[in-house]
Amino acid sequence: MKTNVLYDLTSSLNIGGEIKCKDAYSFTSIISYNPWTFADNKKMKHLLIQPEFRRWFGEVFQGSFVGIQAHYARFNWGGILSDYRFQGNLVGAGISYGYQWMISPLWNLEASIALGYAYLSYDKYGQEKGTPRIEKAHTNYVGPTQIGISLIYFIQ
Repeated sequence: MKTNVLYDLTSSLNIGGEIKCKDAYSFTSIISYNPWTFADNKKMKHLLIQPEFRRWFGEVFQGSFVGIQAHYARFNWGGILSDYRFQGNLVGAGISYGYQWMISPLWNLEASIALGYAYLSYDKYGQEKGTPRIEKAHTNYVGPTQIGISLIYFIQ
């Protein structure tokens, strides 16, 4: 089981898991959920699912890895970096690189980054609650799709 501490710092609840598939491969997935609305209708609401297939360069769960990931999210974001609110969904894929350190027989620490593509389809609203939709839009995004510092607990 794992949690991305950077997501936790944004008040996004998240949990993940990872299993060894074969000699140098594993499958991991994380789900992140942020249900909160802050003062002045500011929000980072989302439900994100991010599965990933990893190839390890040494022993699985120790050292470096590369991965291929997919991502899907529903979001309602606004008032934090913009005067608008955006509500919609995204879908995409990317490649990742990371490293895991063994802290103890039951605990690991992981640092990872992923770069990729996401297609976002959304409705744009004014920031005030109850504001009518301004436009229906979509955009393509290329860049970082995940940054993580994860704390991992091994269930044995």
